[in-house]
Amino acid sequence: MKEFRFALLVFIAISAAAVMPYFLAMYTAGNISISSNNQDWGGFGSYIGGVIAPAASLLAGYLVYKSFASNAHQQKLLLARESISRLDCVLEKKLEAPFNNDCFGAEYHGQPLRVVINALSNNKMAANAVTNKGLLSLLHNIAIMTESIRYYIGLLGAHPSTEKDNHWLGDLEKSYWIEKYSAICSRMVRIVGQSSLEDKLSAEQLRSFQFVLGVDNEL
Repeated sequence: MKEFRFALLVFIAISAAAVMPYFLAMYTAGNISISSNNQDWGGFGSYIGGVIAPAASLLAGYLVYKSFASNAHQQKLLLARESISRLDCVLEKKLEAPFNNDCFGAEYHGQPLRVVINALSNNKMAANAVTNKGLLSLLHNIAIMTESIRYYIGLLGAHPSTEKDNHWLGDLEKSYWIEKYSAICSRMVRIVGQSSLEDKLSAEQLRSFQFVLGVDNEL
């Protein structure tokens, strides 16, 4: 909106700058009254059209460009949101899926994976190489999702607005994911170890993981 107002003001300034020399030339020539001659008005119209028409064309082109840019921004937001939603659904299903492994006894066989993670983080039983590998894979998938969330938050911050008041959208988005995944991720990192997580994730994935979920470096 600010850019549109600026472009409109520039157009008005160009129009005024085009009209003023014409009237100044008329005044210098001694024509201080409004002419009733059609030829004079025809010449004035030709002059104004020749000067302002290119400026109007540029303004129209700029508005078309801004419209395309705004539509592209909205499309990026939609695609990012759809990708995040799909990843979220997959992760939610994995956390609620039954743990079909007898390594921790019959008590935890068939229990949701979330329950097993809570028990492991509370030291009710010791993790093994198989569970650590599975948890690292799950953390890797969550880190991939946080990269998409971080990108989406960046798009929210760049959304066209008359005021710089849209930072709260990113904060709201982060608070949702922190509420949903921060606790379970902290437990998983505690189980597998911070060094194992850092070896598994790329630098950008680790940065996104910590930025979105607020999981501390040392747990």
